[in-house]
Amino acid sequence: MVICNCLFTSETTDMKDFYKILCNEGLVEGSRADKGNVMYEFFTGADEPKRMMLIEKWESFEDLQAHSETELFQKFRPVCKENGVRSKLAMYEE
Repeated sequence: MVICNCLFTSETTDMKDFYKILCNEGLVEGSRADKGNVMYEFFTGADEPKRMMLIEKWESFEDLQAHSETELFQKFRPVCKENGVRSKLAMYEE
C-alpha cells in the first residue's frame, strides 16, 4: 500500500473553493475511480481556511504511477497554478 499526504496552501484561495474547483474539473471523482485507488479524501482545518490535506492510498506504486500519467491528472498542476495553490507531497509505503 502506498500512502500520499499532500498539503495544499495558498495566500489567496480558500480551500473550500479550491476543492469545488477540483470537483468541477472531475479530478476528485476521476482519481477515486482510477485502478488501485483505496482512499482519496480531503480535509480542511476549521481555523486554517487556506490549508487543506489530501490523503491518498493506492494498492501499489504502479497504480499510483499509472494515475499520475492520466490525462485527467495532467490538468492538476495547471489548476493549482491558476488558483495560486502550492502543494507539498509526502509519500510512504505501508
